[in-house]
Amino acid sequence: MNWNDFIDRDRNRIAWWLYLLALALGVVYVGYSFVGMFVLGVFLYYASRPICERVGAHVDRDGVAAALTLLGIVTPILVVVGYVLVAGLRDAASLSGTPGSILAPLLNVESLSTNQQDLVNTLLNNPQQVQSVDTGRIRQLANAVLSALGAVVGLAVLLSLSFGFAFFLLRDDDRIAAWFRDEIAPKGTTGHAYAHAVDDELETVFYGNVLFVFTMAILSAVVYYGFNFVAPPALTIPFAVLLALLTGVASLVPLVVGKIVYVPLVGYLAWVAAGQGGPAMIYPIGLLVVSFLVLDILPQTFLQPYISGNQIHMGVMMFAYILGPMLFGWYGFFLLPLFFVLVIQAVRIVVTDLIHGEELTPDVDAAPSLGKRDLGQSGEDDGDESASTSS
Repeated sequence: MNWNDFIDRDRNRIAWWLYLLALALGVVYVGYSFVGMFVLGVFLYYASRPICERVGAHVDRDGVAAALTLLGIVTPILVVVGYVLVAGLRDAASLSGTPGSILAPLLNVESLSTNQQDLVNTLLNNPQQVQSVDTGRIRQLANAVLSALGAVVGLAVLLSLSFGFAFFLLRDDDRIAAWFRDEIAPKGTTGHAYAHAVDDELETVFYGNVLFVFTMAILSAVVYYGFNFVAPPALTIPFAVLLALLTGVASLVPLVVGKIVYVPLVGYLAWVAAGQGGPAMIYPIGLLVVSFLVLDILPQTFLQPYISGNQIHMGVMMFAYILGPMLFGWYGFFLLPLFFVLVIQAVRIVVTDLIHGEELTPDVDAAPSLGKRDLGQSGEDDGDESASTSS
């Protein structure tokens, strides 16, 4: 068979492959353009999927269960977390000596320039004098307001689209998983094992580890603010919310948990209390005892095994959470952990067979401690659970 006969016979297939390649390039471009929205949606999906499973046990319709999970449970949690993050940013900004640089111009009028503040005062206190105000100053303030409004609207659109993407994943993930098993990677194949392993670890990373960090941050905030409530003014904890956030991030480090934050804090307070004399030392000692019980024993004994599952290497994920925002921006907090999971599971299941030229199998051939050892076998141990998603 010559080349012309081959072209004539498979011309239709070649045309379809070229067309699909063009579509794939378009999908990559769209994904790259809106990568923040997609990775945030993936995070919301995995962070809420275990909750949706429990809600779905009491609700017959998948769409209703997904909506109840996102609106009734996830949204209030995100509001609390958002408040803690904003308060922590305020502490960090005031600590750096530039209180208006991080949250400006959305949160306070002080972030405006002197001329803009004067114009705001004129508008509020002497609106009849607006006619005498320079038109350029009015235009300058209007541009600042429109810029801030655009940022708020953009954030609202991003959150809405991300929640919508997560909703459709929660509602349709069982159908997506069935299509994946039937058309792409049946059970017992390497593709099914890899997808199953990635899916399981992403739930651990996005639901387990992130939930654990936020839980620890909120617990730390309660402990630190509770201490400030009972302690004398000279012994109050400065920047309590910022320290609570740092304690939450430090909790990812095995065995260290919150010690890296609360032990130096107790040492500082003990030094201050030593200068006070009298019974002042009881306050840092009490903080040490409470922190050891609530921020150390409780997490390692109950919270971490229950929430995180101790599957993927915590040190690797700590680097992913820290380096992600430095490399990609805000969405790197979700994108780099996702990428790390894809790489780790490929190393565990695929790389060894490829290097040695052996037949690809669903077995875990490397780094068994970086995930469930039997997860990549064939999926048989999980019954009809999905290869990529499940609700």
